[in-house]
Amino acid sequence: MRANITYSVDMQGIPEEVTRIVTSEAHSLNDDLYKIEAALRDKNFTEARNRIMSARQALGNADIRLYELDQIMASYIDMVNQEEEQEVPETPEEDTPGEPLENEGG
Repeated sequence: MRANITYSVDMQGIPEEVTRIVTSEAHSLNDDLYKIEAALRDKNFTEARNRIMSARQALGNADIRLYELDQIMASYIDMVNQEEEQEVPETPEEDTPGEPLENEGG
């Protein structure tokens, strides 16, 4: 059974938090693969098979986590784009050059 855990981070900290989670997942998966390799080297095929099944479960969990991180990054990109749009000052439309202004020239 899975449960959602919610916590907040400052918007500027989102990329670092996503990086932290991805790094953690990568280390976990690397560890699982190393254990499979070690069991195979030791010719402990039952252990290798158990480790393979464990790694498959870890891959499923990693897939879920990557989906969640994708959603987080999509929202982050939207927020950054909205911030950038708000920071761009709107330039007022200028009169067409060469046209005389009303009180100009009498």
